[in-house]
Amino acid sequence: MVRETNTSRVDRRSYLRIAGTGAMVGLAGCGGNIGGGGGGGGPGSQVEDESDPAASYEGVELNFATSSNYIDAWDDLAAGFSEETGIEVTVTSYAQSEMLTQLLNQFRAQEASFDAFISDVIWTGSFMQPGFAEDLGPYFDSPLANDDYDYDDHLNVFAENYGQWDGTRYGLPWYGDVMKLSVRKDVLEDHADAYEEEHGESIMPEMFGGYESYEKFNRVAQFMHDEGWDMGLEGQRGWNIVYSYPNRFAAETGESSMLDDEGNSRLDMEGATTALQHYMDQVEWARNPLSTGYTQSRDQFLDGNTWAVEQWGTATAKFIDEWGWEEGVRVSLTPGGFPNLGGWGVLLNTYSDQETKDAAFLFAQWTTSKEMDKYAFTEHGVTPTRRSSFTDEIKEQNPQARYQDPEENPGIEQLSLRPRNPQYQELGDTMQVQISEALSGNSSAEETMQNIHEEWQDIMSDD
Repeated sequence: MVRETNTSRVDRRSYLRIAGTGAMVGLAGCGGNIGGGGGGGGPGSQVEDESDPAASYEGVELNFATSSNYIDAWDDLAAGFSEETGIEVTVTSYAQSEMLTQLLNQFRAQEASFDAFISDVIWTGSFMQPGFAEDLGPYFDSPLANDDYDYDDHLNVFAENYGQWDGTRYGLPWYGDVMKLSVRKDVLEDHADAYEEEHGESIMPEMFGGYESYEKFNRVAQFMHDEGWDMGLEGQRGWNIVYSYPNRFAAETGESSMLDDEGNSRLDMEGATTALQHYMDQVEWARNPLSTGYTQSRDQFLDGNTWAVEQWGTATAKFIDEWGWEEGVRVSLTPGGFPNLGGWGVLLNTYSDQETKDAAFLFAQWTTSKEMDKYAFTEHGVTPTRRSSFTDEIKEQNPQARYQDPEENPGIEQLSLRPRNPQYQELGDTMQVQISEALSGNSSAEETMQNIHEEWQDIMSDD
């Protein structure tokens, strides 16, 4: 665990002058531990000047927890917030693999050392369902609310999955990461005529829309393998499998979620087995040994050893830098049009005292504002969650943003979802172990999906 206190100046004032002053309304920050401390009453009760609520919190401290993957971005944002408000912000980072466990342990012991934190989309239920995250509804009805914030500007799929639980708003969207299929457009062009002559269809995925199905993708993958080109595939035991299977499940069933609204498994659907069979077939045409994680399949593509891979935003940006947007690389939805949702939201510690929670809300509101949504993308590669961020200027400078823009790519709002309830780890563990066995040829698709379905039903029935 690394703790850093932000006291140095990072030059973002000039950015804010250009972007506008909307982000500067409603700023503050504070710190505190479980219970105690100052600040009574409801949200915003100590605000003296509603045109400048931050002034009522000047001089207090705020402790913020982030994954170490995003420490640079949060150090920068915290420093900017501190300078604009006179509030000291301390950022603590946790290794991504340890962060959930460490935060939950602190919550359960009621000894949390942070007042606000980021949560992976699949962690949200673990914080929200037990009541560890603060209900933000009263804050948006208080003097703390920024009239220019425009919550509805966030894409609904991000707002719902990063910040809501059972109709209650607990968090604000921060990082709108969505899986993508990247293909070597230049390589496919070299084989386009031969493929079309053999199959009577185009080898190329549509820009943004992608291949119409995994069946079509598999035809291309088999052809390219015969031509000496492998695809990248996440196939070894690990959570990378739990990222990859939902794309295929949703494409075959039309259901975004593998659980229904009552928490029942949908993995007994016929399409669930077909989805796994597509996955198993791809092993034959994939780079071997199969990727054991995010960085391996990324590097296979960067090194020119694969023609296609499903990956997240930071990897895709590297692909574009290496091979060129629409010159060497085409980026599209995953086959069938249900890419998996990643990303993060900002939540508040419900046990902090009211003054601290007020200031933490203002910090969360500022860092997820229209201006800072653009800033975090252009400066740190944090994919926007807001529609308004996809300006012509930003898309020209960062062509990957065109894939995320719902105006250019409406399919970005139709995503496959991993479970995000408190049982997600147990559900994911049984899925990745058994699918790994199937990909190794040790069990059939039908047997595997039936086993996972039954185990998921048992896990959810114990809730």
